[in-house]
Amino acid sequence: MRMNGRDPLPMRAWTLLAGLAAFISASGCAAVREGPAAGQEVVFFPAPASISAAGEWSLTIQGRIFEPAGQSAGRQAVITLAARTLAPLLGVSPADAEQSDRFRERAGLLLSDSAGNTRVSVQLGEAPIALPASDPAGYFTADLTLSAAQVAALTRAGSISFASLPNGANGKVFAGQVMPLAEEGVIVVSDVDDTIKVTNIRQQREKLENTLLKPFAAVPGMAELYRSWQAAFGPGMHFHIVSAGPWQLYEPLRRFTEDAAFPPFTWSMRSLDIGSPAAILAALATDARDYKRQAIRALMTRFPKRHVVLVGDSGEQDPEVYADIVDEFMDRVDAVFIRNVSGEGCSAERYRKLFADEGASKLSVFVDPGELPPLAPASPGRALCAGRH
Repeated sequence: MRMNGRDPLPMRAWTLLAGLAAFISASGCAAVREGPAAGQEVVFFPAPASISAAGEWSLTIQGRIFEPAGQSAGRQAVITLAARTLAPLLGVSPADAEQSDRFRERAGLLLSDSAGNTRVSVQLGEAPIALPASDPAGYFTADLTLSAAQVAALTRAGSISFASLPNGANGKVFAGQVMPLAEEGVIVVSDVDDTIKVTNIRQQREKLENTLLKPFAAVPGMAELYRSWQAAFGPGMHFHIVSAGPWQLYEPLRRFTEDAAFPPFTWSMRSLDIGSPAAILAALATDARDYKRQAIRALMTRFPKRHVVLVGDSGEQDPEVYADIVDEFMDRVDAVFIRNVSGEGCSAERYRKLFADEGASKLSVFVDPGELPPLAPASPGRALCAGRH
């Protein structure tokens, strides 16, 4: 298959990267290891906390444990080989040191050595807590129960901070945070690629360039739009990313959202074992619809009194995912905003099929965020697509 007259480079490129990663993957170990080991690092991903009807809080601690690629001569050799073979296919000139360095950095994140079956302990207040062992991608998650009094005592400026416990092998301390959310309010569920970050995901070569080579760039007007909603709703609004991208890219994405002045996010991304070619190719061969739908459904189930605003783009399957959520949670979805990157306006057959009757009254398809109706606590405003299909 060819796309826009070009070879299917991305599939070949990712297949190559997957094979290289597998070549230097460490073999698994049946026994749970205590981490972080020497040279390993831990990244915690911000997650929301919810309160139950009984007044108890459920706190999610999630993160990834890994060895940076820079710690391994073998992985550095793989990245150098990838820079010599893959980067030139994307148009990287050896003379462009900045772009070459960026490629090496992001390839290094993707090729970092996941520490599977490894347990991290954290200090939360006065209590040391051993978290569950990580999966093959190094990802771990735990739901902890705290009393209202404990949460009140630990919360500072809207978040609860905690840190990993050092051990004899690794004296580093890695910090994380959890964000307690009130029972009622609005959660903005946001996609990343082509929703808040320019990726051009429908153009396969540009997708790779914008992922591996170029500085991350914000979609014009989206940070301002989100900040205007935050100003209108105050602490009653929370922003949550649901992305099908791998956790390995969380750190540069987090820095991007901060540098672009987006409001703080909590995050849901996919756990993907980069060292497994089968896992990578399976992810490439399937769409993200099931993952995103399950992640949003879990969020809405966890916060049953909160409404949501769904923000995505038309480049892949955000409209299909969001239509499923509207069908299931009609009364709790206040608005659906779809950035038009595919040339499909409100009257497109795609939207007529997905958003019928009441669903159409929630849908706005836009190119410029300035087109969107105002969003305020009293009303989501009249949807751009209401009555148009």
